[in-house]
Amino acid sequence: LILAAATLVAAGYAVERREPAAPRRATLSQREQQVAGLLIEGASNKVIARALDISVHTAKFHVTAILDKLGARNRADAVSILLRERLLVA
Repeated sequence: LILAAATLVAAGYAVERREPAAPRRATLSQREQQVAGLLIEGASNKVIARALDISVHTAKFHVTAILDKLGARNRADAVSILLRERLLVA
């Protein structure tokens, strides 16, 4: 690494050290927080839809948005992240 940096400096490039960026914390909309709360309770898309008076398609849309924002692989992973990161506002 040092040799590579020295080679770059010799070629006229500037080498500087940068701190890694702090991980960005996911922010959920108010509706996504409601859906996330139901996810934590283990609710299916159908139960989420009924509880929030939305269509099942819209519930699926919100669940997918939550998974994407959290970088979760599945619902269980999303619940784990939500609890670990304390992302729900009471």
